[in-house]
Amino acid sequence: MPGHRYTQSEYALSSVVELFGTLLFNLEEQRSYHTYNQVLRFCVASDIDYLVLRYLRTGLLPFEEFSEE
Repeated sequence: MPGHRYTQSEYALSSVVELFGTLLFNLEEQRSYHTYNQVLRFCVASDIDYLVLRYLRTGLLPFEEFSEE
């Protein structure tokens, strides 16, 4: 949504989710499954796995808002 400003914690979380989501996507494309599993385990341990997997499936970052048309 235009004009939406993230708080510092929201921005940091969205950056981390985007970073790990992109990393996982690239690892899957390169068929680096062992490394993919290790990164995913780190995300689970950090309790961000559900956000990263949602980002991979939908392309949406946490705290993105939708405008109704």
